[in-house]
Amino acid sequence: MADVFSPIPELNLLKEFDDAQDDFFANGFEMDEYGKEIEEGLISFAQANGSGSLYGIWRKDDREDLATLPVVAMGDEGGVHVVARDFREFLRLLASIPADCEPWIDWESFGLRECDEPVENEPYLAWLKETFGITPADDWRAIVHGAQAELGKEWAAWIHPIMPDAVWSPVHELNLLDLFNNVARGGFANGFWLLDDDEDERLKNPELTADLMPFATNDSDTFFALWRLDDRTDLADLPVVALGTTAGAHVVARNVREFFQLIAGLTDTEIWCDETRVGLRACEPAPQREKFLSWLDENFGLRPADDPAAVIATAQAELGERPATRG
Repeated sequence: MADVFSPIPELNLLKEFDDAQDDFFANGFEMDEYGKEIEEGLISFAQANGSGSLYGIWRKDDREDLATLPVVAMGDEGGVHVVARDFREFLRLLASIPADCEPWIDWESFGLRECDEPVENEPYLAWLKETFGITPADDWRAIVHGAQAELGKEWAAWIHPIMPDAVWSPVHELNLLDLFNNVARGGFANGFWLLDDDEDERLKNPELTADLMPFATNDSDTFFALWRLDDRTDLADLPVVALGTTAGAHVVARNVREFFQLIAGLTDTEIWCDETRVGLRACEPAPQREKFLSWLDENFGLRPADDPAAVIATAQAELGERPATRG
């Protein structure tokens, strides 16, 4: 009996179809050896484009039916992104990519680039419909974006400890904000800037311990961080703390989404803090605030806080004025 290509029946059928073809049926796609672990829990099975990017299975758990696991794309120069919720959806993605394009993958996203020559994909489309009853999507983006919307929170928490550069943050909501920040091209919330690096040389606060995870700053005297007050798995549920550059740590929101509402509600003020307290002070309005409000509504169904000071007061009443320093 011949060796089986993989433990995934759907992938084995694709291998049989590919072996019977005289030419490529998808630009840049070429079957590869199954089972090579590119990173812990990421098993490659095919080449995604002509420059060496790869498709792989995300072994996010120990389920027996590997065909129900998500598929990821790994860029040859960096970047790894979920592109399909399971293997059959991946087969549909292949069918939905235009015949004159191939995947283009970088640290920020999975996209397409034009190729010099289109491939003949009609045999693949006919095989896919006959074998699985699958037809192409009207737009390949719907498949990729749907998978990322469903799995993005779990993916960010899983991949960040293994490959920190793969996502900006282990918190899905902050990754979405970072993507928005990349296209907003200007300040979108008063006194709020995402950190470019994991650390900032201005931040020398002795209260910054392993329990605090900085992610933003007002660009002068205050930073914002998640407070790891317990072992909850959804990091977006952690409180947000304002940190002085040299001293002071004060709760300002009970979770990330409430913090988004807080900064969205700042019309002509910004958050600042020192060793003893946190408050609001006057500042110039953010030029891209209206875009941020639209983004907040479209992505989370959230509206800006009517009373930002009340948000801070409520968070402190529930959680305490400041976190206890540990370690």
